[in-house]
Order: sequence, then C-alpha cells, then structure tokens
Amino acid sequence: MASIESSVTIRAPVDFVYRISQDYAVRYDWDPFPENISVIAGDPNTLAVGNQVLVKSKLGMDMLVEFVQVTPPTRAAVKMIKGPWFLEKFAGSWIFQDGETNSLTEARFRYKIIAKPKALRLLVEPLAALYFSRVVNKRLAGLKAYCESRQDAREAS
Repeated sequence: MASIESSVTIRAPVDFVYRISQDYAVRYDWDPFPENISVIAGDPNTLAVGNQVLVKSKLGMDMLVEFVQVTPPTRAAVKMIKGPWFLEKFAGSWIFQDGETNSLTEARFRYKIIAKPKALRLLVEPLAALYFSRVVNKRLAGLKAYCESRQDAREAS
C-alpha cells in the first residue's frame, strides 16, 4: 500500500475553504485534475455519506467514488468503487483545520492506494504514488490560489 499526503496553508477561513473544495460549480475553476465530475447517486446539491461521484480525469481515467465521511467544515473522505485498471483500492480524505489564526486554514490531502495486478504491485504502486503525489500538489496549489484570490476580493469589498 502506498500513502500520499501533502498539505498547504491557505489564507482564508476553514469554512470558506471547505465550501469551495466541495462545490462542484467552481471545482473546474481551481482543480486541474478533473475533466468531468458527475454525481451518480445522492443529491447533487447536498454532500452526504453514500453519495457516489464519477470523476473523469484529464488523462481520460474514470473513477467512481463513494463518500464515506462528510464532516463540514473539516473533512470529506471517499473510497473507490470502480477505477482505472491499475488500482485495486483507493481511498482519499481532504482534511481542513484552523491555522494559527481564524483566517488561516491548513488543508491536507491524504490518499491510500493499492495497485494491481498483484504480481506487478512493486512496479505499479510507486509509479501510481508518484502520479498521485504530483496531482495532490497541483490540486492543493489550485485550491490555495483560488481561495486566496476570492478571500482578497471579499476583504476588499
């Protein structure tokens, strides 16, 4: 099993960062990973445990995930129901915590993956971990830039 974790401090309140991270109406504005996101099961306007979401990456890979934890404004976690050929299991959690002040948020993305086929796991898993590590860092950078630019606009008005 490979673990991927990265974090960033965002100059915006935790409730604002969480809301932006889970709002599919603005996801494409900051998130460089998905080509398309579709809610397959559950209310598309209310994030809840059991909701299923189909994510198509810009590389053409599809992953159907189910929310297993939704705790606004601090956590959202998913597990893979169906995914690309090289993943046996995938789980991810996005964790948001107040920073040193109420105007700072520590955003942490954690992913756990198990690659397949088992016979090639020692080769495939490090490559998958490298890929997802790069994706996580780009996503966090996008979330930070988006939230901070919107927060600056809110403070200026």
